[in-house]
Amino acid sequence: MDSGLILYKEGGNLKIKVIPEDFIVKELVNIKYAAGGRYRIYLLEKRHWNTMDALKFISRENKVPLSKIGSGGRKDRHALTYQYISVPREYELQFERPNVRLQFVGFAGDFVSPAVLEGNYFEITLRRIEPGRVDEIRSRLSEVEAFGYPNFFDDQRFGSVEDPEEFIAERIIKKHYNGALKLYFTTIHPEDKREEKERKRKIAGLWGRWEEILPLCRTPVEKDIVKILQEGQSKKHLAAALNAIPKEELSMFFSAYQSFLWNKTLEKLLPLFAGELFTVKGKIMDYTFYRALPPGKLKALRKLEIPTVSSRIPDAAPEVKKALEEVLAERGVKPSDFNLKKIRKSFFKSFMRPAIVFPQGLYSSPFEVDDLYPGYRKVKIKFTLPPGSFATMMIKSLGI
Repeated sequence: MDSGLILYKEGGNLKIKVIPEDFIVKELVNIKYAAGGRYRIYLLEKRHWNTMDALKFISRENKVPLSKIGSGGRKDRHALTYQYISVPREYELQFERPNVRLQFVGFAGDFVSPAVLEGNYFEITLRRIEPGRVDEIRSRLSEVEAFGYPNFFDDQRFGSVEDPEEFIAERIIKKHYNGALKLYFTTIHPEDKREEKERKRKIAGLWGRWEEILPLCRTPVEKDIVKILQEGQSKKHLAAALNAIPKEELSMFFSAYQSFLWNKTLEKLLPLFAGELFTVKGKIMDYTFYRALPPGKLKALRKLEIPTVSSRIPDAAPEVKKALEEVLAERGVKPSDFNLKKIRKSFFKSFMRPAIVFPQGLYSSPFEVDDLYPGYRKVKIKFTLPPGSFATMMIKSLGI
């Protein structure tokens, strides 16, 4: 058995998401149902599908524009997830695929969006636990319940990024439009098949020779971009090429960069509050955690909020401002750079995010023999998190 996500720590490792039922997520929503409501509400149950792929297939099969389908958030493919979606009343959804089920719930006066989310309920099975570490895990769960954990954006937010120096959004902000487009075409992801990796390497080697790149394009968007670049490579043409990227993709690139800057700001702040820190390896950065906090520091950190970066950043505590200014200086950008006048489809919007988060209703089952990994133990933990907080980060915070 070699599937699943491994969380490494010196001295041992454990696994999550070995099977979809090991990672169950259920949206908690505030939806006011009414028989005469303008929207149909459905419960989407899925495994082995990410949310966007499922919505695209549902849109295509029911001939409903994707923009008409409302949802509150994206859920991982490596999980059993339950989330709500909506469509205007005049549409009716039917969808039957392996590992995807749609259930009509009722009518409501408003569509599903992040605004209706109240949180997410999780049931997570931790596997491949060494018998000698059971007490350590019990102790660490008690610490997390008492002191919370840093509210970092986790690796899922950085799916479009393979190198912390290669953010498409950062290149756009710095007006390196050509570099941003090259990343869009040539970034190789570990999950890419061999043929796709070779195609991207060919495009990288031919970059600028648009007539030769055009036959290598696989999507309508790629073809549209190359055709624009065939007309010229002025700032105007490059901006037009970037604007050919779908809004959803641009928003994903922007969110990834905002999340990275937010994470780096929190990373700078944590040593001001906690003495003993440890790190856990992530995709493009290491995540910093504490084990416990003095009462005064816990109270202060519990109140601390950090803004995401945009051209207009909300006011924040002095130490937050200082840390954020240092992060921006290290990246060679400033808030005014985030005012993207030439990129029309998407934009940066700032919001405040709590520095730490507390799992509510934290419960752990008795430790049992792991049926998939002989000689090891497993445990199921249950808890609820507010919208936007990552359960996988809670698991990382266990430090095991």
